[in-house]
Amino acid sequence: MTELSRRNFLLGAGMAGAALAMSATGVAHAADKKASEDEDWASQVTEEISCDILVVGGGFSGTSAAVQAGENGDKVLLIEGQSALGGNGTGVECTNAYGLHPNSGEATLGEMVRYEADAQSYTVNQMFIRDMISHAAENVQWLIDNGVQYEAIEDLDPAYLEMYKQGRYRAEFSFDYVYKGGAAGIGYFPYMKKKLAEYGVNLRLNTRARDLFLDENGNVAGAYATDTYGDTIKINAKAVIVSTGGFGEDAARMGKLGVDLEDIRIIGTPGHYGDGVTMMIKAGGIEHGAPAFGCTNIIGSAGPWGPIWDKLCWGGPCLWVDIHGERFSDEACSTYTHNFELQNVPVRLAGGTCWSIMDKDVYEYMLDGDEECAQLWEEMIAKGDDAYKADSLEELAKIMDVDKDLFLAQVKQYNANVEAGVDADFGKDAEYLMPIATPPFYCGLIRGALEGLYSGGVKTDRQFRVKKPGRDQAFDNLFAVGADGGMLYNNMYGIDINGSMTCHGVNSARTAANTAHKLIAG
Repeated sequence: MTELSRRNFLLGAGMAGAALAMSATGVAHAADKKASEDEDWASQVTEEISCDILVVGGGFSGTSAAVQAGENGDKVLLIEGQSALGGNGTGVECTNAYGLHPNSGEATLGEMVRYEADAQSYTVNQMFIRDMISHAAENVQWLIDNGVQYEAIEDLDPAYLEMYKQGRYRAEFSFDYVYKGGAAGIGYFPYMKKKLAEYGVNLRLNTRARDLFLDENGNVAGAYATDTYGDTIKINAKAVIVSTGGFGEDAARMGKLGVDLEDIRIIGTPGHYGDGVTMMIKAGGIEHGAPAFGCTNIIGSAGPWGPIWDKLCWGGPCLWVDIHGERFSDEACSTYTHNFELQNVPVRLAGGTCWSIMDKDVYEYMLDGDEECAQLWEEMIAKGDDAYKADSLEELAKIMDVDKDLFLAQVKQYNANVEAGVDADFGKDAEYLMPIATPPFYCGLIRGALEGLYSGGVKTDRQFRVKKPGRDQAFDNLFAVGADGGMLYNNMYGIDINGSMTCHGVNSARTAANTAHKLIAG
């Protein structure tokens, strides 16, 4: 029986795949030193090639787009800035297979569309959600037909099957097809790479797209890229599909959204420099404007998904204060929606970091008997790894370097709320109201951990053509798929439909490739 768990997977096979990709990034960073948005690429061309469809980015979505385009008989060039295919897709464990999964009768399409739209306060186009779910079965079957390997449902550890149906961050709908070995790096990419070769797709690794160029009619005519040696390639293309995985490592763009990368730990694989998003906006595309970051909370050097994350980062009965010492949020809000990203959203909106405060009783409640977590926490305190212990609140205020009087007043007010059984400031559920009163006291500095960027680079239409200013205006031959074109979310990645991001990834990729094929065929 295959035993899979989110913790074991992400700390095992997923991180191994990430380490492999990270080991081969030197040339991309070297080439980046000479790059800028205003670079005159046309004057530096040393090679010129042509294709029908250029796919920029060889992650989960880009690979699907290239395979579909190759299957259609188009002449395809797939370029990837890293030394291997995969990106963050390497660590994906499953895809939503509603309509194919034997439990699909547990929910209707309409129920899922409404639930997901409601989670976003109906600020998203519900047709995007409906398109994604309604095509899930045929898309997963297409992957299977192309050799992608999944674990047999009957062989999965029952605990895995229940993992997304219980606990603080359970998904409302889980119709998972789990990749062989619990990772797309094992069950998806090796088989899709074979299909790239079978369909004659030209694959160029260590080749990073730099800029799009347009024809006299304002349509995209291709792109400039740099290769391993920093030489510039002019790629003439009849259509371009961009799938560069978001812009989580683009400090300037993230800064415009109020996120300082000094407060963020980038996890997963490298390469989320925002190349695709920058190129598309420069060419005349519209920014999405409300991307879903996919951040989760971490404390210290302990990575996400481990015991520190599981027990001490979610807020609950803790008291959270900002860098000044002031409380700013209902610390337990992520438990009401069952969305792990929501634990970080209040922190991000409050500046990017905060202090999580516990007394002896709160700490023991959150620890819930986890001896491994307790040992790690003591080790972090001993190292001063963003975790500290004090005998008094005054001492704690000094350690955190916050306004002592403000902090003590906040604790006093919070404890008064606890005693009254009502959080008069932020409405925290009474279940999580516990006083901060019994020494020793603890504090941990919460930061965000960002896995590239989950979705929201540029706006697209339902065919994933990049939209231009003006109603219903879009490029005929420029597409944004995967995270670059994910308009399923506004500000927060919803996981109510488990496996939705990869479900969107393959749906957007195939839709774009098929639309491009029809355009080329006339």
